[in-house]
Amino acid sequence: MPTTFFANALQDIRFGARALRRNPAFAAIATLTLALGIGANAAIFSVVNTVLLRPLPWSEPGRAVMIWSKWTAFDKTWVATGEVVDYRRRAQTLSEVAAWGETQVNLTGDGDPERVAAANVTANLFPTLGVGAMLGRTFSAAEDVRNGPNVVVLGHALWSRRYAADPGIVGRTVQINGDAYEVTGVMPPGFVLPTDYQNPEPSQLWLPQQMDPASMDHGSHGLYAVGRLKPGATVEQAADELHGIAVAMTNEGLYPKQMQFDTVVLSLTDEVVGSVRRAIWLLFGAVAFLLLIACANVANLLLARAEGRQREIAVRAALGASGFRVMRQLFTESLVLTGIATAVGLALAFAGVRFVGWWNPASIPRVAEVTVDLRVLLFTAAVAVFTSLAFSLAPAVRALRVDLTDSLKDGAQGASSGGGRQRFRHALVIVEMALAVVLLVGAGLMLRSLWALQRVQLGFDPSQVLTMRLSLPQASYQTPEQVVDFYNRLLDRVRAIPGVRVAGAVRALPLGSTIGDFGLRVEGFTPTPGTGAKGDWQIATPGYLEAMGERVVRGRGITADDKTDTMLVALINEEMARRYWAGRDPIGGRLQIGGGAANRPFVTVVGIVVDVRHNGITEGVKEKFYVPHTQWHKSIGNPIRAMTLVVKAHSDPRALTSPVSQTIRELDANLPVADIRTMDDVVAATLSAPRFTGMLLGAFAGLALVLSAIGIYGVLSYVVSRRTREIGIRVAIGAGRGQVLRLVLGSGVGLALVGIVLGLAAAASLSRLMTTLLHDVQPGDPATYAAVAGALTTVAIVASLIPAWRATRVDPVRALKAE
Repeated sequence: MPTTFFANALQDIRFGARALRRNPAFAAIATLTLALGIGANAAIFSVVNTVLLRPLPWSEPGRAVMIWSKWTAFDKTWVATGEVVDYRRRAQTLSEVAAWGETQVNLTGDGDPERVAAANVTANLFPTLGVGAMLGRTFSAAEDVRNGPNVVVLGHALWSRRYAADPGIVGRTVQINGDAYEVTGVMPPGFVLPTDYQNPEPSQLWLPQQMDPASMDHGSHGLYAVGRLKPGATVEQAADELHGIAVAMTNEGLYPKQMQFDTVVLSLTDEVVGSVRRAIWLLFGAVAFLLLIACANVANLLLARAEGRQREIAVRAALGASGFRVMRQLFTESLVLTGIATAVGLALAFAGVRFVGWWNPASIPRVAEVTVDLRVLLFTAAVAVFTSLAFSLAPAVRALRVDLTDSLKDGAQGASSGGGRQRFRHALVIVEMALAVVLLVGAGLMLRSLWALQRVQLGFDPSQVLTMRLSLPQASYQTPEQVVDFYNRLLDRVRAIPGVRVAGAVRALPLGSTIGDFGLRVEGFTPTPGTGAKGDWQIATPGYLEAMGERVVRGRGITADDKTDTMLVALINEEMARRYWAGRDPIGGRLQIGGGAANRPFVTVVGIVVDVRHNGITEGVKEKFYVPHTQWHKSIGNPIRAMTLVVKAHSDPRALTSPVSQTIRELDANLPVADIRTMDDVVAATLSAPRFTGMLLGAFAGLALVLSAIGIYGVLSYVVSRRTREIGIRVAIGAGRGQVLRLVLGSGVGLALVGIVLGLAAAASLSRLMTTLLHDVQPGDPATYAAVAGALTTVAIVASLIPAWRATRVDPVRALKAE
């Protein structure tokens, strides 16, 4: 029995392969159609698998939570050291609360100078995340104390690249910012901090935070915090408890009630992928629709082919073949077709995955790691089986209903197919059109949103601007005068490089780094009781505003005359002028940085700068002030050592990378340079996620449009070929070519209009799921819906024209003679 079964199966496979070879046009169209659907599904599932399904690189990430602060005008921001201490002391749902702050450090010795991303972490961070060192150990509590020892834990990639994966690195010292640090351990491959997924460069080494465990500082927010849930505790319970702690701290006077201080608690999974989860599932749904359209198309092709094989099937039945045997043959042929299409689809998927990895949208975590692994192959196999059943079921069922006498007669006469079969094929075309409408509406909304994002006024001009970041180590540049002198000399040399139009430096690069605020005292402004003035603080040198294209709308900018020993000055943005100088002239006004501490000097406002988008294109503009780099230490006491060079070029800014880097090396051979990017790249990275979603949705919608047009064309071509006798009779009794043209066109456009109406109704419902992904566009945007309806109607007309024209060429004499 098994031998007979396999022999029959092999025979069916051979017969199916021969049938495909005898119909190369059908085989090619069906294979390509299915390959596009299967390949797109495999590629996007690879993204789903890597970004959403693959476990995060921590032990039991479901039992760890991210903790953020929030208050009026700040929906999600850093925590303060005093809050970390309070959460450790008061929270009963958390067994651990750890914290870290991001930084960058200079690595010297053991190779060329290098600037790498790093983090200052509390000793319990690694146990809280549930990850230990691969070599050596992490930090002990005794090392995580004020003025504790200089120790460091290395990342696996840095250890492998810079230190040649030397296991003897543990116990050795490395040079960080000019000081010696002992290496205590090396972390396993893939270890990152939760916030590293949103950073251009993940942290590569970790230093002890060494914060004061008795700290009661609740005002300086600059840390990230994570907690581990106790057994049995849930994220919701932890969120409720921390909310209660925030209320208690407010009642204790740690925060003014008007501030409305609170917490935000998220699972680590939601923290890492929550912002992209909906977009990725949207893409997955889009390719599922595309696969259904492909199945409908191939089902229509097989139905048309089955109509032409009625005599063959009738003969098989007459010779004794059972219905099951005939169905098995047809299913086997479909599996052969699907197998070929799956192989082609996987090739397309591999190419798509490589493309996604090359694109590497900055704000989608782990997308660069996307691969076609075993889970993806199993998913593709399941999709292939489903696809084979989906498009072959209807033709197989139709084949079982063959009437021997009528089929042999019809086969001999070439009669037209039955009305039931035509209605089913028409239904498939309507479904195709409806699905295409949903995809096109989604793509249209995303593309309109992307267009709106690209038209947002940034407040600066990113064209022809090169940026690079450097930081002066305190060990080599101990005094503020040394820091100021270095940057002055560097900028003088950079401005002399051929091809440089203007150059400056800034503390926080717009859209390239997060900026925080400082408490202020503004003369003449009385804040609401319990609140205070504040502003994002920016440090800049002469030439920065001109290089970045930030426009001074009143007063003056920062100039070379703003020296350390001259009057302390500041610029403010338009938002700060509106908020704190409403009805007054800000020029000549004064403010104190740091909330009005007695020992802080006043600075005088000398200019107003246009509002700039800094923390994100869609983020609201907040109050901001600019202080000359030469004067900051006079206001606060500490110089700013880490700055970003901003160089405006006459032509291609990338051509300046080498000469500017060489200039830095000439001034200090041990000073590394990092984050070398053009501002166009910085802006593009901010738009990477919506552009990724929009472009892929647009591509899938375009494929759906083409497949739908092919579906309409195929149905109408078949109808014309089967109704040749009817059309001949109509022409013979006086029907004009225009009437025949309208008959066929009306049939195709009618099917399309039914599908469009159904699709628009479905899109109106489903597009609400996209609300959080859109900017300045509503899910029910009338212009998008009208454009989609018009485009699909036009496509339906074009797809119907060739069969309609062919119908007008029917010769009634030949048509009737053939019958």
